[in-house]
Amino acid sequence: MRKILINVVSFLFVLVFLFSCSEIPQAPKVIPPDPTGTTKPSLTGYVTTDIYGSVDKQPTLVPIAVPDPVRVKLSLPGVENILSSELRVFEDNKEQGFILYKESSLRNKLDIAIILDVTGSMGTAIEGAKNSIISFANSLSSSGLDARIGVIPYDDYVNPPKDIDVDPGFLNLTSPASAQEYVASLYAGNGGDWPENPYDAIMFAATAVNWRPGAQRVMIIITDANAHYKDDGTDFAHFTKAEMLPALIGFFTIHGAFIPGWTYNSAQTDFSAQDDVRELCQKTGGVIKYTDTFGNVNLNDLGIVEYVTSSWIVTFESDSPAATHTIEVFYTSGEDKKYMKIENAAY
Repeated sequence: MRKILINVVSFLFVLVFLFSCSEIPQAPKVIPPDPTGTTKPSLTGYVTTDIYGSVDKQPTLVPIAVPDPVRVKLSLPGVENILSSELRVFEDNKEQGFILYKESSLRNKLDIAIILDVTGSMGTAIEGAKNSIISFANSLSSSGLDARIGVIPYDDYVNPPKDIDVDPGFLNLTSPASAQEYVASLYAGNGGDWPENPYDAIMFAATAVNWRPGAQRVMIIITDANAHYKDDGTDFAHFTKAEMLPALIGFFTIHGAFIPGWTYNSAQTDFSAQDDVRELCQKTGGVIKYTDTFGNVNLNDLGIVEYVTSSWIVTFESDSPAATHTIEVFYTSGEDKKYMKIENAAY
């Protein structure tokens, strides 16, 4: 009898183990119907700080019952849990039924490309990046995420930059420790004119880096200078922001650490100028931060880990035939009220 019992228990153990290792098909999630007879809340009391978002176009593992749902990446750094009842979502002024899931529960890999200005005015910032990258890597490791880091140094040129001697010209995604070694080899070159070429560096990262399938894709740009752009009177850059944004929105989140000065400062709110990199951060749902006046960069201060671990995917079914859309999200939890608006969203 004891032998039979042991065999039965062993069989059940093996069965449970095999079940846990197998890929069990998931039933498609059903988006609830849109609420009817509702109006948008008044914006009184809502703030637009510490809430970020963009349309999400990366593949998802969550099966949805409609063929082409709209997904919005929503991040509320510092908020560990969100209930569906705490969100209201509007598309083109019409409230939407939606489903909600935490992004890191499915995309638990994190790929980061650091886009680093290596011109002379960035000397202190480069040292700050060198000193910061190990603690940043430790933060990523302690978060439980599978993190890889790449580095793209640039001046007026990319891969390699012209004003420093670096081999290789960029570092593809690798371990945080290897990224630290590469950054330690970088230094500040001369530069030349004031604008630099972050647009080519960003597009190079988007196309040349070996981004892993299923990973959250993040870029961090560190600079104090405005950007060269196509047709700005030089031959350095090959892109305008209008050409870049369709390839970036929904696929990458770009965060920025900007050294304050006459080019960038926190008092500015209009980032639409052709040479202002911050609009790329804003429209991809990224964080915009400013270093101290000496250009010391602490990547942990960007809140990337908090951003990643506090990101959700809001999924709804569009019923609007418009080419572009306005999406609004209202978050209310007790006295905490936040509002996010995405304009000219293309699906």
